[in-house]
Formats: sequence, C-alpha cells, structure tokens
Amino acid sequence: MRTVEEKAKEYSNSEGLYNEHGEILLYMGYLAGYKEVTRWRDPKEEFPNIDESVIVKYRTAKNVEKYGIGKYFNLGIGNPWTIEGSTSRKIIGWRPIE
Repeated sequence: MRTVEEKAKEYSNSEGLYNEHGEILLYMGYLAGYKEVTRWRDPKEEFPNIDESVIVKYRTAKNVEKYGIGKYFNLGIGNPWTIEGSTSRKIIGWRPIE
C-alpha cells in the first residue's frame, strides 16, 4: 500500500514547478491541503458552521473513544453539540466532511 506522500507525488507529476529547495510545488500544495482537511479541530477553539454535519471524535460515559456524525448548535444552553441525536457525549475533536 502506498503512502499519502507517494500518491501525491504520482498525482502531481508536473515539470517546471519547483521552489528554491527543489521541491515540487504542486505536490507541496496537495500535501498542505490534505493535512488541513484531515487534521482534528479543537472544539473549544474552532467551531463548524451551525447545523453543518461534521465528523466528530468523542468520549462516551465509560470513557471509550468513538467517532460519529455530529452537528454544532450554539443556543447558549447545555451542550452545543449533537451526535446522532444525543447531546450527552463529550466532543474531543471534529473535522469537516469533504
């Protein structure tokens, strides 16, 4: 199985687009975009658009880490996150659905 970097190099096989360090710019842009999309956002620092479905990482009452689809509704009361209909889970990260 190929790594993300190997796939990016294959898909960005362009000539003449190098920076001063000899790196392929298209490849670097692809990698930067990939890393931005796949990074987990801190739910205390960054928020998705209201009522937008996102992938969430959360902990259950038994402290088990799970993943699901959630939405953010900041109504000013209670937990602003809902995960598959439940508001009792602790969100530890989120990322957009691309």
